[in-house]
Amino acid sequence: MQGNTERQSKLKQAACVCMLAAMLFLLTGCRTGSVFDGSRVSDASGFRMEYSILNREESAGLNLTEGDRLQVSLSHTEGTVDVTVGMNGKEPIYRGNGQQNAEFVLEILEKGNYHISVSGHQAKGNIAFIRIPGGQE
Repeated sequence: MQGNTERQSKLKQAACVCMLAAMLFLLTGCRTGSVFDGSRVSDASGFRMEYSILNREESAGLNLTEGDRLQVSLSHTEGTVDVTVGMNGKEPIYRGNGQQNAEFVLEILEKGNYHISVSGHQAKGNIAFIRIPGGQE
């Protein structure tokens, strides 16, 4: 009888461990399953996003003219982002990996359609790429 009770106790312990493992697996999947939760706006004046989850690449095209400037603002409370700004087929005018917070201005030396790419890694925050037309401060 005592051997039977011991066996039942071990089975209960094994069942509890399996249930805990399954719960951890399911809960972990909930967090990483979301790739984007937020808002994005892309128009002639720039590219802006605010997000509580960013785990993918978001991109936009922006027509810029020589003499324009691009005001860049990256603000994050969690995670990091990789940013690339440039024209297709040419070396990017800016590339930043693993960024969290930054503010800077990019000078546009050549007219064209610029591709802005932002890849988030468990990121929460906002970004803005605002076009400042040439000759304006």
